[in-house]
Amino acid sequence: MSGSPTAYLLWSILACLFFCFLIFHLWNYDRFQCLRWSQSGRQPGAFKRVMSYTYIATLIFLMIFTVAFTFIKFREGYIIISERTLYPTPIELYSQSHKKWILPLLFLFSAAWACELITHWEELTFWLFLLHQGPKTRRWFDSWEFRVWLLGTVVAGVGMPLTTLISRRELDTCQAWIFLVGSSASTATTLLFLYVLVRFPQFIRRVKEDGGEPSIVLRLVMFYQLNFARVLFRFLFSLPLFVLAVDGVQGYHSINQDPFWSDFLIMLGGIGCFVSSFITLLIFFPRSLTQELGYTTTLIRPPIVNKSQITVPDGRHVSPKHVPVTIVRSASAHTSEFSQGDDTTPEYEPEDSANITHAHSCDGHTRMRRQAREQIQDEEAPPADGQYIDTPYMFDRHSGCLVRSHSDGLAIGLHPYVRDLIVCNQNVSCSVTGPNISIANRYM
Repeated sequence: MSGSPTAYLLWSILACLFFCFLIFHLWNYDRFQCLRWSQSGRQPGAFKRVMSYTYIATLIFLMIFTVAFTFIKFREGYIIISERTLYPTPIELYSQSHKKWILPLLFLFSAAWACELITHWEELTFWLFLLHQGPKTRRWFDSWEFRVWLLGTVVAGVGMPLTTLISRRELDTCQAWIFLVGSSASTATTLLFLYVLVRFPQFIRRVKEDGGEPSIVLRLVMFYQLNFARVLFRFLFSLPLFVLAVDGVQGYHSINQDPFWSDFLIMLGGIGCFVSSFITLLIFFPRSLTQELGYTTTLIRPPIVNKSQITVPDGRHVSPKHVPVTIVRSASAHTSEFSQGDDTTPEYEPEDSANITHAHSCDGHTRMRRQAREQIQDEEAPPADGQYIDTPYMFDRHSGCLVRSHSDGLAIGLHPYVRDLIVCNQNVSCSVTGPNISIANRYM
């Protein structure tokens, strides 16, 4: 195997930067409580601890290997193989003081790759366990997925160091054999993960239909998007190293002897390795800024309507199932009271169950909120300032104004973004114009 010192320098920089981010992330996650063996903390259980340790061990081993290997590469430098052609010094030509460290570093590298395979194999089998859950609840430790993971763990934990041990006689090809076995296993695991990505949307819909909590559904959607990106970067990690490994174990090394393609493929593999590890960190230890800032996600059931479609203020027709039903509330906010002096922005975060995207408040889409109010003895009395009525509103295209579906004579309640509130009666109507939502009076 070839590769210039500069190519491995990129691996070292990425490893050190990611290790610093790992410390920062775990400190903000739970102050390193997730690394303790005790049952307390946000992730109790010995099995989760084992998976956390194997993942962190992968990063530590990779950082040590890349920094030490880069240092030796730079100290050994290049050799001249032809006129105006430099080639990285082969391992067989290293000085004895540096050569004696190569085999221990390769064992460390194989151990790091073994831990990486164990971690991602566990993820694959556990997601398969969740996707295959039927009406009858199964236990993880009694499932066939756990036995498959256990078998894969033994094969990876023994196979990678054994590869280094068998090929240790020729250090130049030893790294190529490690790349070949490790990249083949990583590519196979990533290909199997495509099955999880195909089945995952159906799994999310099933959780929603079973009445799953909004926070759980949102986290599953986030996991699906992160896993989709991670699969792409894992291919970017394993496939370039597989190409280098196949060329390295053959007789004629056309790719490894090319200064451009050898460095290019090694750099691609390093980028894919640490970006996919970064995404794994976000999946293993997911931070929730909503909870850390003291907010909770609440599900509000949409009202039952007889019409097949609901007209929203921007003129679009949506079905009742697409009505925004999720809001994020402050943990200290009162649902039955509202003060105009309070900041309403954190309280009002509607989410469309079919399309979780938030339009800006000034993009032309009028936002409205329905808030429960106390029962009033006099039904004709208008609501207090800042209170909103449960009656749905529609946008009349012909008159260009907001109207009630049932004319009961009560004042309408608009979103707090509407700065002026004008009570509408039979002689006055309110029209919403422009993206800034201005109120204009129009007398009949």
